[in-house]
Amino acid sequence: MMINSVLNFLILNSYLCIVTVSFLLNNPVVDTDCGAVEGIGTSVYEFKGIPYAEPPLGNLRWKPPVPKSKDAKNCWTGILKANTFGNSCFQRGIVNKSIIFGSEDCLFLNVWTPTTDRNAKLHVMVWIHGGFLNYLNGNWPAYSPSEGLVKATNIVYVSMNYRLNAFGFMALDLLSQRSLNRTSGNYGFMDQILALQWVQRNIHNFGGNKDSVTVFGQSSGGTSIYALLASPMAKGLFSKAWMLSGSPVMNKTLADASKDNLVFLKNTGCSDINCLLQLPADDVLNAIPWDVFPYWEMADQNDLPTRNLFDGALPVIDGSVLPMAPIEAWKRGQMVDVPVIISTTAQEIDDSPTPSDIAQWTWQNYTQRVTDKLSKFPEVNISRVFELYPSGLESPQYQYTSMASDLRVTCPNIELARHMQTSFDSSIYHYVSTARPQVPSKIFGFPHDARYAAHAWDVFAFFGTVEHYYKPTQTDNDFILTIRREIVNFVQTGRPFSDSWQPFPNSTALMDSNLGVTDFYHKEQCLYWSTTGLYSYAWIN
Repeated sequence: MMINSVLNFLILNSYLCIVTVSFLLNNPVVDTDCGAVEGIGTSVYEFKGIPYAEPPLGNLRWKPPVPKSKDAKNCWTGILKANTFGNSCFQRGIVNKSIIFGSEDCLFLNVWTPTTDRNAKLHVMVWIHGGFLNYLNGNWPAYSPSEGLVKATNIVYVSMNYRLNAFGFMALDLLSQRSLNRTSGNYGFMDQILALQWVQRNIHNFGGNKDSVTVFGQSSGGTSIYALLASPMAKGLFSKAWMLSGSPVMNKTLADASKDNLVFLKNTGCSDINCLLQLPADDVLNAIPWDVFPYWEMADQNDLPTRNLFDGALPVIDGSVLPMAPIEAWKRGQMVDVPVIISTTAQEIDDSPTPSDIAQWTWQNYTQRVTDKLSKFPEVNISRVFELYPSGLESPQYQYTSMASDLRVTCPNIELARHMQTSFDSSIYHYVSTARPQVPSKIFGFPHDARYAAHAWDVFAFFGTVEHYYKPTQTDNDFILTIRREIVNFVQTGRPFSDSWQPFPNSTALMDSNLGVTDFYHKEQCLYWSTTGLYSYAWIN
């Protein structure tokens, strides 16, 4: 008994000495429910690469994530050095497809905070990165929270990595058969939910308030939030949501996706589960049907639609994470009922339009391309389209990217906002970002120069990473201040800063260097597209 007491005393004092030394070295140490973590920083504290789940390797591939917990005896010992970001999830390059990088051992999260005072109870924002559900990570350069963002907003930020592509979203009967609830797919969403549960259990130790958590995500990160708002597993995990440029369609059934994905199974050469689990990660990635149906690459999404060309869906209505399609769930009163901002940019596809020569187009090229694409749809009146998007306004690039963005993203998202507003008790707010780069920029490294209000430009402004592309102008700085002012007030109060920005459908904000307001963005255009039936070609994933 005496020996045990002495040992406990020595262990406790050793731990206290480590903590003391860490603080003397300006390295903050914070406790979590799985052990202490040592971060870096002085005025802002950063904790990078905290594991929130067991590595989903071997038999854990294509299974729900297993949380790190002391009960499961899978925590770390001592103090975890959280000073470098964890592995990216396994993927290929978003621009150069020949590059393969990352690891299946990738379920890490990161925290940025201005204080480690447990009593601070600061507002919390949890970032869900985009990338088609196929690419990127929670710490991608210029596309994640940072020390500067914390200083500017005094908010605690969290980001996470979640499983991507086939590792995160493969649905197959072969996988469903070994599942306890006979489902498969949506593993990436399960990872996100587990990370949000970690936030609920631990964020108070990082100065955050678990009762004021705002999830925000852009592109497929916004799509992820669309799913979370309809998932019973996500209830109680966040109090507000900001969806940027998400896909407005989510209705693929598990049965349909499992059938669509048989091409993946054929490509692997596997016929049993053991073969799939032992398949090298590179072979899994190479077996994905990127450019044949179900088109996991979604190569046509930055263009006007092609008749009868539909992308497959990575998210599925699996009966578990998503018991039913979100809009149907909301109609039945089954939602995470929190205040939501839903947003798009005015020229979403301008970051990487499929017509790669669009910057050199004449108005004749514009007219010919629109006619070639849309004349295949008998329900479309080409003359009416050119009345709504006439030649001679700004540039062919501007008009074409506006048209394709309205049809495939913005107008369907307005329809999505209408469904939310009808079903939710909480307020739904809507904005369209009209701010554009003041210097043409290759967003995410795509070879095309974005010149207009392109995909992700609003989140770059919020993050304050316009400087990643060029030295911000006064117009850029005004845009940064505007979007931060509106969003921070929403995080703090559940409503934007400007009184003129009323809940949808009373108004839509026009987010730019100054905030404008309209009653209905592109009303004539959206009302026309809604009559054509072409919303079935809206972005998916």
